[in-house]
Amino acid sequence: MKCSELMRIDLQWVSSGASAREAARLMRDHSMGLLLVSGTEPGRVMGVLTDRDLATRVCAEDKPSADVKVIDVASRDLVTCDDDDDLAVAEKKMKEEQKSRLVVLNERGQAAGVLSLTDIILRDRSSRALKTARAVLAREADGPHTPIEQIALTPSTPEDEEAVSHEESVMTGRTTSGTFKMFP
Repeated sequence: MKCSELMRIDLQWVSSGASAREAARLMRDHSMGLLLVSGTEPGRVMGVLTDRDLATRVCAEDKPSADVKVIDVASRDLVTCDDDDDLAVAEKKMKEEQKSRLVVLNERGQAAGVLSLTDIILRDRSSRALKTARAVLAREADGPHTPIEQIALTPSTPEDEEAVSHEESVMTGRTTSGTFKMFP
C-alpha cells in the first residue's frame, strides 16, 4: 500500500507570520491538531504547528498568543515521506522519530497530504498498525518520570492518619474498596 492511498489531502495551512492566537482558532474551528506552516513559495512547508507546540511553547511559557508568530513556535524539523513511498517506509519513520504524523510530499517536494497514525490504524491491517502505534506512542507511555531520590515525601502524624481514616476513599482505577485515602 502506498502513502498516497491513506494520506489525508484536506490540508490546513497557516501563514508563518500569523499569530499563535489565529492558529489556535483555526485549529479549534476545524477540529485539527496540526497546521502546515506556509512560506513565500506555494506548497512549500516551512514547518508544522501542532496543538502541543502551542501548549508547550506559548501557554506554558505564559506568552501572549496574539504577539507570538507561528514561525517562532512551529516545529521546523519536518519528518516527511513521499506520496509514492510504501506504507512500510512511513511506518518505519514514525517508529524511529516517534512521530504520529508525517507530511507527505509529491514529486516536486510540495505538501500533498498528511499521513497520521490514526489513518494507519483505521485503514490498514490492524496487526501492522498496532505495532506502529506501540512504537510511536512509547514516548508518551514512558513519559518523564521524577527520579525517586527527588520526590519529597512529607511524613504524616498519627493525628493525620486518624482524621483521614474517617473520610471516604478515593478510587484510582481499581475496584478494591478502601485502599486509597485522600490526605488533606
